[in-house]
Amino acid sequence: MRRKLTMISIGIVVLMTVFYACKKDKKNVVPKFVAEKCLNEGSSETTIPYNIYLYKITDNGNGTYTWEWRIKNLNPGNGSDGTAPNLNGWDISLGTCIQATDIVSGATSTDGTTWNSFAPTIAVDKGQSCFTDKVIKFDLGTTGSNISYYRLTVNKNVSHNTVTGVYKTSEICGSLETCGFGCE
Repeated sequence: MRRKLTMISIGIVVLMTVFYACKKDKKNVVPKFVAEKCLNEGSSETTIPYNIYLYKITDNGNGTYTWEWRIKNLNPGNGSDGTAPNLNGWDISLGTCIQATDIVSGATSTDGTTWNSFAPTIAVDKGQSCFTDKVIKFDLGTTGSNISYYRLTVNKNVSHNTVTGVYKTSEICGSLETCGFGCE
C-alpha cells in the first residue's frame, strides 16, 4: 500500500511539473481569428478603405510584450471611383490601461522582416484634424496594396480591446475602431 501511494505521489508531481512547464513556456500569441473580434476588417460594408488589424501579441519572455499591427489598402488608387490613396501614416489611441511609461519601443517595416525602430511618444497628432486626443503616431504609410507593418513593445501584460485608430493621407483623414490595448 505504501509503495502504491508513493507511485501515485510521484505521478502527481510529474504531471504538475509538466503542466507548469508547458504553461510557463507558452507564448502569448493571439491568433488572427481572436484578434479580429475587435478590429475593423475593411469589409465591403464599411466606408473605410484600409484593413488595419492586430496581427499578433508576443510574450518576449522577459516581461515585455510585442504587439504587431498590419495595414493594407484594399483598393489602391488616386482616391476617385472608389479607390483609396496611399496612407501617409496612422495613429492609435492607448485606451486607459497603458501609460507612456509602459511603452518600451516601436518599429515599422515595409516587408515584415527589416524593422526601423523609433521612440514612440504620446501626443496629439497635429498633422491631422480627425481625432484630437493623444495618440501614438506611426509615420510609415502604405504603398499600393502592399502590407505595412507596425510594432509596439510594452512592459505590461494586458488584453486587447477596441480603441480608436486614425488613418491619414495627403487628402483625407478619418477615425475607426481597431484592436489595441485593453485591461488585464
